[in-house]
Order: sequence, then C-alpha cells, then structure tokens
Amino acid sequence: INSEIYTSIWFINLLSPLALYVFALPILLLIFSNVKSAPPEKKNFGFGKWCLYFLICFGLMHIGAYIGNTVMSYLSMLTGFDYSNSLNSLIDFNNLNNLWITALFTVVVAPIGEEFIFRKLIIDRTRKYGGFFCVILSALIFGLMHGNFYQFFYAFALGLVLGYMYYSTGKLHLTVAIHAAVNFFGSIVPVLLTSRLGSLDTTDIDALIAFATENIVSILLLLLFSLFSWSCMLCAVVLPIVFRKKIVLEKGECHIPNTEIRPTVFANAGIIVMLVVYLSQFILNLLPF
Repeated sequence: INSEIYTSIWFINLLSPLALYVFALPILLLIFSNVKSAPPEKKNFGFGKWCLYFLICFGLMHIGAYIGNTVMSYLSMLTGFDYSNSLNSLIDFNNLNNLWITALFTVVVAPIGEEFIFRKLIIDRTRKYGGFFCVILSALIFGLMHGNFYQFFYAFALGLVLGYMYYSTGKLHLTVAIHAAVNFFGSIVPVLLTSRLGSLDTTDIDALIAFATENIVSILLLLLFSLFSWSCMLCAVVLPIVFRKKIVLEKGECHIPNTEIRPTVFANAGIIVMLVVYLSQFILNLLPF
C-alpha cells in the first residue's frame, strides 16, 4: 500500500506486539481456559534481594549476548553471509526522539506482556509437575520465541532466573520490574551514552582530543557503565554458585517418573508443534536474504 509504512519506527515496533497480543494471546487464553491454574504462594521479597536478581539478570544478558554474537559470527564465516542483528533495526541510533518510542515498547509493553505470558500463564499451569519442569519449560519457550541466536541464549538465561523468581515468590510485578530494568539498561542507556560517538572521526587526533575535553563527563559515564556491565557479568557467575543451596525447586503434585519424562514431556503434540514452528523460524532467519 505504502512503502514508507513498513520502514516507520511505529510500524517496526508495533508489528511484534500486535501479532503477539492481538492475535496469539486470545487463542492462548482460549486454549488455557480448560487448564487448571495454580499460582505460586505469595512470599515476601526484599528490595535488596531484588537488586541481586537484577545484577544477575543484567550480567546474564551480556554473557548470553556474547555467546549469541559468537555463534552468529561463526555461522557467517561458514556461510559467507553477513548476518545482521535484527534487534538493531528497532533502535534508531541517529534519532533520539524515535528512541523513546522504542523505549515505550521495549521497557513497558514487552515486559508486561511477556511476563504475563511466559511466567504467569505457563508456570501457573505447569507448576503441578514440579518447579524444575515449569521453570525450564517457561525459559525454553521464552528463548525460542525470539526466533534467532542473537537473542536466544540471553533470553533463555533470563527466563530461568525470572521463572524461578516468580515460582518462588508468586509476585509477577517483581519479574516485570526486572525485565523492564534489564531492557532499559541493556538497550536504551547504551544508546544514550554513545549517541554522540557516531559522527566522531577516530583518525583525527586533534578532533579526538577536542571531543574528549568537551565530553569528559559523558566519557566517564560510559566507562562507569562499562565497568558496571562487567561487574554484573561477574555477579551472574559468582552469585548463583554462592547461593546455590538456597535454590529450592519442589516436586509437584503430578510428579513424572524419570522413565516417563521423555515420552510425556517431549513426545506430545503441543511440544512437537511448538518445536517445529520455532525451529522453522530460526531456519528462516538464517537464510541468506
């Protein structure tokens, strides 16, 4: 109809939420209407512990992103095709006004909708099979939903932590808050801190000195943010090890014996269809066009 529509920032940001919340979510709710919901018991959760979970999640996001970028770089070498990160198309690095439109969808809309679907709807209805099963399933579907290797690894890792957080507290707003904070500090803050570097001529020493002199505060903030990101990655590795004995995943009321896990969990129609659809999406995103 109009070639300018599908290049507009509003269309790019609206496309995924419309597909997910307008079309897919009502069908999901209809399917789940006959499935008994058993939300986790609500438990107290202090702000200090929330901060620790945020540090772990933010660190896992960076670690997962490095893994995803490495995998895609390796695939690029094998195929000779230059794969681009589709996530970059959502962010207009040259227009900060458009950045706030992106922030609306990535920091507000996505965390609310995705936590409701992938944490509450799924965990509430699979918790009866045990904590390990419902958290893993929720994280796996959340990672596969992104449809590409750039985002799969960190989405799966975040899904594990957020899934366990909801499973152990029963408070969805806590996971929404962490999801929103991770998206904000992971996508919006870096763009704000580096927005003025795009036009910088790194071959001109005089220009570099003048830029550094005029933007010393911005450079210091960027260095501090980089240090914070590396510290979070360290926390993401160390903290789960330190607190591993406090991780409790109870057996559900419908415990599945080890001999029946494979046919029950992986050989049912729903899981098979899901895997076929998601793997097809991964393959389509790897085709060289």
